[in-house]
Amino acid sequence: MTIELRPLEVFARHAAIGVRFWDVARGTARLDGLQVEVYARSNPRMRKPMTPNLSGVYVGHAVPGLHDFEFSDTDPPALWAQAEAALHACRIEVRDPRGRFLPLAFDVALPVPGLLTWSAPWFSPPHPIVLPGTPGSPPQLMLERIPLFSAVSRGLPDALAVVYAQMRDTASGRPAAWAFLGVTIDGERRGIGLADQDGRVAAMFPYPEPPRRALASPPEARGDFSWPVDLEVFWSSASPPAPVPEIPELAQLLAQFGAPGQVDDLMASPAASRRLDYRVPLTARTLGAAPADAPWLSVSAG
Repeated sequence: MTIELRPLEVFARHAAIGVRFWDVARGTARLDGLQVEVYARSNPRMRKPMTPNLSGVYVGHAVPGLHDFEFSDTDPPALWAQAEAALHACRIEVRDPRGRFLPLAFDVALPVPGLLTWSAPWFSPPHPIVLPGTPGSPPQLMLERIPLFSAVSRGLPDALAVVYAQMRDTASGRPAAWAFLGVTIDGERRGIGLADQDGRVAAMFPYPEPPRRALASPPEARGDFSWPVDLEVFWSSASPPAPVPEIPELAQLLAQFGAPGQVDDLMASPAASRRLDYRVPLTARTLGAAPADAPWLSVSAG
């Protein structure tokens, strides 16, 4: 006897958005423990948590105003055609309770088919960005991913180099809040870090290949490699100074890559340089500064 089972009802639930986050330091999307919230711009109090699925994609359900879309039994092509005619202005905020990553916020029109790709709106037409210093060749495009930047409180992952700094504006003396610090070695951008509200930054990145050494038999074990380091700043400071936001806007952050600033060292001697030693964190400070200013890295906005 053959038993045929027939489903009595098929239940479909459509997610309004799926977001994959990207750890800029380690070059991975395997991130857990994030606190991600989505809400309609018209009602910030009605926040809904986004939770990761088995693939590590943070998915948004029960977004206010999208109930009919979420539980619709319309065929997908027609469903998305209807959704595109009535998009909802929403906002996503990302925080890390473990203190590994800096917070981030960005606007999005929901629902979004597939994974979210954040495009740079100042380009015409808008297209995905390339982060300066993104490890890998060729650089990683921000396709279907949102970048997250390391906080100074993050423990240093194995096999990564780090450049720490506390940046402040040379002219005003105030912290260079939410500025980017780029690290270049041998003419190649190796890493990029984002400063927090107090101008503190940790630019983490994989070590370059060690310098070639003469052939020896047996091979000589060494751990004393070092590399010359150049720094660059991407920062647009407001004038007059505006209140520093507790959570930065992604669009405003990334727009700073179009306004390179500079590191204001006071020492012009060719001997003045910065070097990164293997397995030793580098703390970058203003070269030639007076003792009272020694803890800081003085920078100017672009």
